[in-house]
Parts: sequence; structure tokens; C-alpha cells
Amino acid sequence: MKNFLNSLFSPAGLILLVLLAGRISFIQLIGLNLSPDEAYYWDWSRQLAWGYYSKPPMIAWLIHVSTHILGVSEYGIRVPAALFHTAFLAFIFYLGKRLFDEKVGFWAMVAAAASPLSAIYSFVMTIDPPLFAFWALALCLAWQAAESQKTRDFFFLGLVAGLGLLTKQTMLAFLFFFFVWLAVSPEKRPLLKSFKPYLVVLIVFLMIFPNLLWNFRHGWITFKHTSHHFEEEGLNFLGPIIFLVEQAGVITPIVFGLMLFVFALFLVKEKLRQNERLLFLFVFSALPLALVLPLSFLRKVNANWPYPFYEAGFIMLSALILRGAWSSSQKRLLRGLFFGGVILGMLVMLATYQLARTPEIFPPKVQRLLYKFTDWRDFADRVQKERKTQELVITLRRDYASELAFYLPDRPRTYTFWQGYIKSQYDLWDGLHQRLGENAILVLSSQAEAKKYSSCFDKVVFLGQYEKNVFGKKRRAVIFKGYNLKTCPYLDKR
Repeated sequence: MKNFLNSLFSPAGLILLVLLAGRISFIQLIGLNLSPDEAYYWDWSRQLAWGYYSKPPMIAWLIHVSTHILGVSEYGIRVPAALFHTAFLAFIFYLGKRLFDEKVGFWAMVAAAASPLSAIYSFVMTIDPPLFAFWALALCLAWQAAESQKTRDFFFLGLVAGLGLLTKQTMLAFLFFFFVWLAVSPEKRPLLKSFKPYLVVLIVFLMIFPNLLWNFRHGWITFKHTSHHFEEEGLNFLGPIIFLVEQAGVITPIVFGLMLFVFALFLVKEKLRQNERLLFLFVFSALPLALVLPLSFLRKVNANWPYPFYEAGFIMLSALILRGAWSSSQKRLLRGLFFGGVILGMLVMLATYQLARTPEIFPPKVQRLLYKFTDWRDFADRVQKERKTQELVITLRRDYASELAFYLPDRPRTYTFWQGYIKSQYDLWDGLHQRLGENAILVLSSQAEAKKYSSCFDKVVFLGQYEKNVFGKKRRAVIFKGYNLKTCPYLDKR
């Protein structure tokens, strides 16, 4: 990686700088409220720990640092998304240049930047922007370590893989396919007889150990939550078709189709299979995608889950399209399709940015994509009108709890009633049993819920309701005031 910074003194580096400046400015200009996930992770950042209900701690740490420097605001929370997204693109460019040449790296970077999902994660701060960056850097370090065979490079690979695993559990797949690559590569296979690849695993284990200890103390809650993603929901023969259609939407149908084409080409062409660089990229892209596909028979696979696998795929696609041995007519066709797919992706990317700024110019169904980012401040203002003083705020919903925590003027700690099992971080935090005797504002979904939880107060009084049409979808809540919180089965799991 010693030439990484030097590689950015190039047209690609200039484009990355312009993109970063534009995205940071864009984050300042847009009026989008935090999505429930963004607000939820921000709330985590107020109580730093080695683990949380559904994810490792990196997202909370990053938001904590960012808001400490830039202030608690949508801008302060979202700037890291732009920074990590830019780093993700820079690492793709660097790896493509190192494996092939600057042109391959440049167009792999452009294709990655223009993919629709990538555009969203350039300004929405969830666990994915840092994961993409750590995964791309780990790809660079994996190749470098196997090439140099220096202990130092394996050490740095372990550090980056550990950071990735502290970000999202998906990083475990990187470690698995790293060893698969070493096993299937005739050139790299002897490394398995040395201690160096296992040093990577040791470092990752040491980095994740505090999180494992946290999970042990909390009943392995993150593992239990993650396991639900692999539970069978019933056999669905349309699942793979739905999965493939959604993946086509994630990186555009043209680019996705071309990527499947080059994967198939690699399998049927022995000369390509013998190319060590292509084998490396294939193992980290096509193989994991092929393993995810059967899961779609049994359950819904979220469209963003496989995205890290496309990082190597963009480079492999760019290399084979631009440097493959094609006839002149094949070259014209394939390059035309590739550049057309990139242009389509750019248009979708620009439309995504424009939708965030001027949703009114788009059709209603497209506007509805902004539902999660709209009118949470208005929702909090309505609750605050009834709250008046700084009473407790209690709800049942994670999205209500996190959005109210951020948008109420005093940014209070919010609570959820215990429903018999842990369903979010709010259940792990508990704390209501320490607030006995206080009055509370209850933000619920129905009168029936208020009746159920009225046993927790001396008296519950209806204050009003909130109902708003947000891009064609109703957002509703009923607001009550509970007087004198007292012991009841719904305070917390204790």
C-alpha cells in the first residue's frame, strides 16, 4: 500500500476529491431527516459500549467521534458516510490499477460509484459505508500480503479485517473466502503451511474479543439476532428470481448482466481460470454471490447484503471488458454495453440526489422512497406540544424511540415498554424501574395499547393524536400522559 497515495495524484484522485466535496456539500443542503436506522445508531453513540443488540460497536464509535467534532446534527452524523464511501472508491481504483492498470482501476471505480445502492450510501450513515471501505482495503491488503509474504502485511490485513468485523458480521465471509482463495490458488496454497494466514485470524479474534465478552454477558444477543437472518421462512421458488432482479437494481441491470457474463466466461475458459489475478477476484465476488443465491429459496435476502461481493466483481468486469481478447465487433458491443451501464448508473445516481433535494418533481411512488427520511422533526414537535415539560417519553416502537430521542429539543433518553423479549437496544438498556414516581408521555399506536400499559400508572389521560400523510403513507400515533410511574410487568426484563 506504499504507493496508494501516489496513485491518487491522477485524474481518478481528482474525481474522488470533487465527489467528496460535492457529497459533503450535498449533505449540508438536503433537508432529509435522519432515517430510523441513523437515529438509532446515533442513540447508541451516546452510550458507548463494546456491543449492541444487532451489530458490533463500530457504527456507534464513528458517529460519536463525528458528532463530537462536527456537532450533533444530521450533517455531523452523515459526513462519515461521504468519507468512507470515497475511501471505498479509492481502494477499488488502487486495487484495479495494481492488479491490471490505471484504466481498469479507473473504470471499476466509476462503475462502483455509479451503482444506485452505492449512491445512497454516499450520504446515508449506516453500517454499510464503513463496511464497504474496510472490505475494499482488506482486498488490497490480502493481495499484497500473499504477494509479499511479509508478516507485517498479514498483520495489517488482520487489523483491517478486525475493524470490518467490528463494523458488521458480514466481514466473517471475507476471512472465509481469503482461505478459500489460498486453498484453490496453486501459487498461494503453500502459504497455508505457514503461520502467517493464521496470524490474520488471531489478530481478528483479539480485536473482536471484547465484543464477544460483551455478548457473553448479554446472553449472546447479537448472535441470536443475526441467526434470525438465516432462519427458514418457507420454500419460495420465486426467491432466487426476486433476489436476482433486486441485485440488478442494486448495480443496474446492464452492469449486473455483464458481471454474470464474465463470471460464466471465467468458468468456461481455462486460460482465464489460470490467471491468478482473475481467480482472486472471482473467489471474492462470484463464489459468495453463488452461495447467497440458495438462501433466497428459504428466506428474503436484503438487497444490500451481498454488495461487498461486487467490489471485486467491478474490477473483474472492468478488466475483462477493457483488456479481454475480443474481436473488434465483440469489443465494440461489450464496451458499448459496459459504458452504457455506467452511464445508466450515473443517471440513477443523479436522480437519487435530485430526489433527496426536490421530491416534488418525481412521481408519487418514487417520492415514497423518502418516507423514512421525512417529517420526523414535525412528529417530535407534535409530541413536544403535549409534553411541555421534560417528562419521560415511552413508546413500543424502536423508530419512534430513536427519532424522538434525536428530534425532541432536550434530546432525552427514551424508553420502550418491555414486551416479554428483547427486540431492540432499548430493551437492553432498561432503566424504567429507576424512574418510578415520574410522569411520562406515551407515544403509542392505538387506544388498546394505552389500555394495556395503563397498569404502569396511577392514571393515563389521552392528550391527542398525530396523523400525517407522508408521500402517500400514513404515519399515526396516539399520545397519552401517564401519571406516577409504578411497578408493573412492562417496565423492563428484570
